Amino acid sequence: MDKAWEQEFAGRDRMPQRRDRPPADRAPADRVRADRLPAARAEHSAGVTQIHEPGALPVDPAVPAREGCWELLPGDVRAKTLEKAGRSLVWWARVYDDGAPFAVVFGDRGLCRVQPVYRNGRAEEHRGERARVEPGSLLSRSFDGRPVQAGGGAAAPGRPGAPVERLVLDPPQAQGVLGHFPLDVQDFLQRPFLADRRPVTAEWYYEETVEPSHTGLFVLLCLSTDHHVTAIEARRTLDRDATPDRARWQHITCHQARLTPR
Repeated sequence: MDKAWEQEFAGRDRMPQRRDRPPADRAPADRVRADRLPAARAEHSAGVTQIHEPGALPVDPAVPAREGCWELLPGDVRAKTLEKAGRSLVWWARVYDDGAPFAVVFGDRGLCRVQPVYRNGRAEEHRGERARVEPGSLLSRSFDGRPVQAGGGAAAPGRPGAPVERLVLDPPQAQGVLGHFPLDVQDFLQRPFLADRRPVTAEWYYEETVEPSHTGLFVLLCLSTDHHVTAIEARRTLDRDATPDRARWQHITCHQARLTPR
C-alpha cells in the first residue's frame, strides 16, 4: 500500500480535493464517459427544481470502458476503495490522457475518489479520499422513465406558482447530462441541494452502443457537496432520429444520502 493512500485512508476521511489535472473532454471506447460530483438529501423546499435540456454526449472509441480502467488501478488500491465505500451503488473508472487511471465509487458507507499522485510530471502512486455516509440517511428509489404522452404535461414536482430553484453545477456541462433524464428524476437528483445554496460538484460516466435501428445509453451521474450526495445509474434505448424525451428507459435507480462533517 503506497504511503499517500495510507495517509488519506488511515483515519481522516474527507471530501476529494479538486483535480490538479482535469481530464480532457474525451469519452470511452465505442462508448461515452462522463464525470464529476454533487451531493444529496436537502432539507425541504417548496420550490420547483430547474429543468435542464439534454446536451451532447460525445463518444471516443479510443477510451477504454470502466471495467478496463478499473483493472489498471493497483490491486491494493481497488481493495481499499471497496472496503471504504461499502456496498457499491454507483462506480466508474477512467484514464487521463497520459493513461493514469482514476475512479469514483459511491457505496452505502461513503463516497470515495481515487486520484493519481504526480511527481516530476509522472503518476507514481494513487491517493484515496472518502466522505462518510451518515448512517441511516441512504435513500434509494427506482423510476419507470416512461416517455411523456402526446398532449400530456409532465412537470417537475412542486406547488403551482412556486419559484424555480437553480443550482450552480460544477462543471456547467452537467446540465446537459441531467437534461437527458425524465423530469421527476431531475428533481430527485437536485432537490437535496436546494437548501444549501452552494455549488454542487458533478461527475458522470456513460457508454453508448449504436445499432441500425437505435442507440443504447448506459449513464452514471453523481452530484455532491460536503453535506449531501445524489447518484443515478440508468439505461435507455433511443430509436433512430427520435428526440431524448421519447427514450425508453429500462432501468433507473437513484440514491440520496447525507454526508457527515469532516
